[in-house]
Amino acid sequence: MMESVTHLLWKAANRPLGEGDASGTCRVCGLPGVGLSFTDWVRPTFTDWDKLQPGGILCQPCQFAFAEQSELLAARVSKEKPQRMRNYSHFVVRGEWVPLSKGDKARMAHILLYESPEVAVIAQSGQKHILPWAVPGTVQFELAQIRDRRGLGALLAKVETLYNGGLSKGEIETGDYAQHRVLRFGTALWWELEAELRLRRGTALFALALFLAQKRKGEENGRTERTTSAGGGITGRDMAGDTAELQEPLPPQHLAAVRGQREERGIHEQPGQVRQLTLPESWR
Repeated sequence: MMESVTHLLWKAANRPLGEGDASGTCRVCGLPGVGLSFTDWVRPTFTDWDKLQPGGILCQPCQFAFAEQSELLAARVSKEKPQRMRNYSHFVVRGEWVPLSKGDKARMAHILLYESPEVAVIAQSGQKHILPWAVPGTVQFELAQIRDRRGLGALLAKVETLYNGGLSKGEIETGDYAQHRVLRFGTALWWELEAELRLRRGTALFALALFLAQKRKGEENGRTERTTSAGGGITGRDMAGDTAELQEPLPPQHLAAVRGQREERGIHEQPGQVRQLTLPESWR
């Protein structure tokens, strides 16, 4: 029988002791073990009844995954007070437990792209118990299970190119961009990136890339060099301060796409429209 994510994590954490000595099958992982009677453990606020397995106990590895006051986790993340397991993302890399907060997204991305983790459970909200329901060999991103993460690196590079170029995560997520920011970024590069991103928008892998995307350090005077490995090494510049590029007109065939391809909306109804003010006669 395949080991569960909770057992893999528990072993990587050096098998912390839980409560109870009742033997039986765990209702969460479905594996034989020792722990508490499930009916003694479960609370009225428990909502994941549809995910339970036949059994009568909550085993010690699953108790660890559900912990709301973990001193062991607090020690790992350098906190003084006990921490909730559900507030953190959890990885097992070469047998080592690696808990990470939302501030450690660069480390999360590195693990996913280069370290082949045995366990990868990423909490976006920190409000749900997702660790007990994760499946080995997948990336559990909030409630989504990503079985194939090929292409994550290229997708992340494209998202970060837009994000570091002044476009917001909300715009990238929806495809609904403010025209003036597209002009500032550079329409040619924007169009090339967006044409590829729209094919993945709405997928769990796209949502994961957007979650992991970060602002790069080392920007000078509002400009940053950025590259993406996909599509033959696309390169671009942050157009802040580049007046020549700021005057570049947006091709008519691209106008609808800037605002989420809403053909029913006229150009003059764009909320991001830039207007040229009329000067008084005495100033001319």
